[in-house]
Amino acid sequence: MQKNVDVHLVKKAKKGNSQAFLELCIAYQDILYNSAYKILLNDEDVADCMQETEIRAWQKITKLKKEEAFNSWIFQIMTNIAKDILKKRTANAESEERYMSDKIETYNTFDIDQELNRLEENYRIPLILYYYAGFSIKEISEQLKISVNTVKTRLARGKLKLKILLEESNDG
Repeated sequence: MQKNVDVHLVKKAKKGNSQAFLELCIAYQDILYNSAYKILLNDEDVADCMQETEIRAWQKITKLKKEEAFNSWIFQIMTNIAKDILKKRTANAESEERYMSDKIETYNTFDIDQELNRLEENYRIPLILYYYAGFSIKEISEQLKISVNTVKTRLARGKLKLKILLEESNDG
């Protein structure tokens, strides 16, 4: 979607125009869904995340200062909600991790998405935001509330870890 169209719709939505907000949600639905799925790896959690993202965005759209920043703003909302969902799952994380690693080993295929899912959250989220959602390092830094250098480090280490995992799965 073009920036000037976004700005026009955001201005209308800020004035309470629900149709304009709905158009924005539709325009960003696919990329938000795909990014949320890469973080959460679970359809039910992604559905909850998407619904909560739209609700919070609608409730807080009047507080958005720069209309042209809608893209980053709604992604930050989605990322924060996804991280909250992940925190709630920490009790089950260990058994879920074992299940996923067993499942990945049985496939024995060269699949970037599966290997990406094995990465720790602090590497996986920046990689998803950078490579799948197309955010700049600066935008990721702002969304995750970490320094630009930390984002660069996590991207570099995440790529290295992903490369090792892909080589292992390709050889195995």
